[in-house]
Amino acid sequence: MTRSRRVFALDLGTTKVCCAIAELDSTGLRVIGVGGAVSRGIRKGAVIEIDRAAEAVAEAVDLAEQMSGVPVDSAVVGLAGTSITSQNSRGVVAVSAGHREVRDADVTRAVEAARAVSVPSDRKILHVLPQQFTIDGQEGVRDALGMAGTRLEVDAHIITGTNTAIQNVVKVVHKAGLDVDDLVLQILASAEAVIGEDELDRGVVVVDIGGGTTDVAVFAKGSIIHTAVIPVGGNHVSGDLAVGLRCDLETAEATKRAYGHCLQLTLPADAEVQLTPMGYDEPVNIPQRFLAEIIGPRAREMAQLIAEQVEKAGPPSSFPGGIVLTGGGSLLRGFAEVIQQVTDLPARVAAPHGVHGMNDEISGPHHATVVGLLRWGARGRLGRHVALTGKAQNGNGQHVGSGLGRWLRELF
Repeated sequence: MTRSRRVFALDLGTTKVCCAIAELDSTGLRVIGVGGAVSRGIRKGAVIEIDRAAEAVAEAVDLAEQMSGVPVDSAVVGLAGTSITSQNSRGVVAVSAGHREVRDADVTRAVEAARAVSVPSDRKILHVLPQQFTIDGQEGVRDALGMAGTRLEVDAHIITGTNTAIQNVVKVVHKAGLDVDDLVLQILASAEAVIGEDELDRGVVVVDIGGGTTDVAVFAKGSIIHTAVIPVGGNHVSGDLAVGLRCDLETAEATKRAYGHCLQLTLPADAEVQLTPMGYDEPVNIPQRFLAEIIGPRAREMAQLIAEQVEKAGPPSSFPGGIVLTGGGSLLRGFAEVIQQVTDLPARVAAPHGVHGMNDEISGPHHATVVGLLRWGARGRLGRHVALTGKAQNGNGQHVGSGLGRWLRELF
């Protein structure tokens, strides 16, 4: 198997680091190695200690290499953190004289015109994501190639990150002995892994609940229209439990996973949990409803923050596909119901799809980002890019590209 037929992905999360290796075969992406490590040196999606973060990356990579028997020298890397911002832009160009129909070069120029927005000197553009094209006043064109016209416009969603946040992630990966093939916003990767083209067309909100942050991406009419990073995640729930139960964070995390619930009244009144609070010599029995009493307010706060981001994107009726929850934090019992109550939109928890092989090792919502990164990397290996709709695009026109490759090479 040649290097060009393999894909390597690296998810740098607040609670875990995951490396995955897959091969492109006749049936698609086959996962051959997965390695995970407890995340260190990362808080709320941002690197705060390069050496410790690099150690965690090296540990995860080593485990993936052992499982697959394949060395990892570079990877598609996920990027998150509260430094991410987004905006919408429009690019306008004249269709090349003499052709009178839109070609790859015209689409590329239109996208580059949309990219030419004013970005502060301390930020870099991560992604320019075309939403729709307009040709001679005709709006709503999804694929402009081959269309007749003289004036081409593109509406695009532009995502940026701070130079320092990007540089620190790259430094961590390099210190662990790897190169960066591409940097991808984690919520885009997660969306790639859990939703289909029909949901994109209908309108859907993807919410990835990690340990330190909650990432939101809103799609309508097949295009992304809004992205946001909320600085609250599953670790905040564990922290609330640690305070309320007077126990250490490790015990709080284990208790949350085993018995945590957002809705008090759905639990039996006599259900109890046994644990040993700080200062106690013997374990005590605590009503399970008391856990829900602690968890519920934080869950509703997170749901309200998500609802605010949905409202920024448009009225809830614009997203009949509802809210798709993924990420490790989505496994908190009752959270989908709380989201549904607060947003008045249907909500469901989704696991990643689109790969085969080691399904047990890479199944579950907590692996959505790394699966999405594998799928993203596979498109690059095939020499093409596919928008989140899954439709292949030739040339450099409508691909969902990072535009960071050249900058990364110049940086180091």
